Amino acid sequence: MADIRVEKAHGLSKEAAMQVALRVAQRLKEKAQLSYRVNGDVIELERTGAKGKIVVGEKSFIAEVTLGLLLKPMRGMIEGKIDEYFARYL
Repeated sequence: MADIRVEKAHGLSKEAAMQVALRVAQRLKEKAQLSYRVNGDVIELERTGAKGKIVVGEKSFIAEVTLGLLLKPMRGMIEGKIDEYFARYL
């Protein structure tokens, strides 16, 4: 079960939604040293102590992240940043 789950509605085409999700993933890469790869409609995220995904749906994004023990105390901050990045790029 994920430690963080952020769901954001969108009214974009599937292609435009994927571009937004890729911008969020790129920002997470720059700021949190995450690596990512695209697997269909899913962007898989990973770094030491955390892994997750962004699922691009027809009407919403769902970001889920599982945190390792050392990152669990930062859950609120990480969730806030993910939410902020979606708001910025939508």
